[in-house]
Amino acid sequence: MLSRFFSSSQPFHYLVGILLLGPTSILLLWLLNGDWQWSYAIIGLILPFALLLVQFIILKNELTGQNSYGLFAYTMLTLSVIVGIVEWKLAVCLLLFLLALRRLMSLKTGTSTIRKIFDGTFWISIATLLEPYMAIYFLAVFTAIFLFDRTKWRHWAIPIIAVVCVIVISFTLEIFLEQPILTRIFYRSEYGFNGLLKEWNPSDLLAWFLCATAVIGFVIYIIKLVDIQQRVRPRFSVLVIAGVCSLILALVGDAHFVLLLIPVISIFQVRALEHIYHRGFREFIFLLPALLIVLALLTQG
Repeated sequence: MLSRFFSSSQPFHYLVGILLLGPTSILLLWLLNGDWQWSYAIIGLILPFALLLVQFIILKNELTGQNSYGLFAYTMLTLSVIVGIVEWKLAVCLLLFLLALRRLMSLKTGTSTIRKIFDGTFWISIATLLEPYMAIYFLAVFTAIFLFDRTKWRHWAIPIIAVVCVIVISFTLEIFLEQPILTRIFYRSEYGFNGLLKEWNPSDLLAWFLCATAVIGFVIYIIKLVDIQQRVRPRFSVLVIAGVCSLILALVGDAHFVLLLIPVISIFQVRALEHIYHRGFREFIFLLPALLIVLALLTQG
């Protein structure tokens, strides 16, 4: 069974994922769109780093067991989603989001708290300059502060300082480069409501499926909250809040934000796999992300 091959964490698994999200994704975008764009190369360079970050977050925070199921799920789901996404900015936002999530979840150690809060807020602030809707993830920052260390008032002030630093840096660059960097977040054109709820489109079938899967995962998380180890529970809470933010953006802001929902869905799938003992059903759930690539190709075609 293929799931047994990924039941441990081996360097070869990482190599397969990097090759699929790097060269393969570039080739896939090129073939499907018919012409070459440099944004394909940017996406192909960013996605492997995002994969490594996701796997690091999973293993470091003990969100799943010591296996590569999450690596496989994330790789397959990402390949299925990028079939319809050619926006390099969204890939950069995904990377920045994961960098922020890594720092926020590491607050569990209780060391370098101020630096971690600053870093997490800083990355989200940078992402907001690229996609103003990314500002919703500040909710994840304050959730992490509340869950991990809410007793010191200066921890609540650090995000504001980080945002001010980004504002000063971006405004300075805007003056010297004479390009809209900070001021573009005030453009009305940056806030179009093109989410899944706007209108039904057959090409959005995959995104709807992923959003529905996320909602089911959120409900199960709430029901099974007491079964999650107490020391891991706050990390899952931060993850779920970030997932809810991604879900809102996909439904209301832009359907392509479903890309930022994939890390959460991947972790939910692995948690499900670890509690399924029927071999046939377990194998089906494991292979489902790969089958979704076929669905993505059919709906885009």
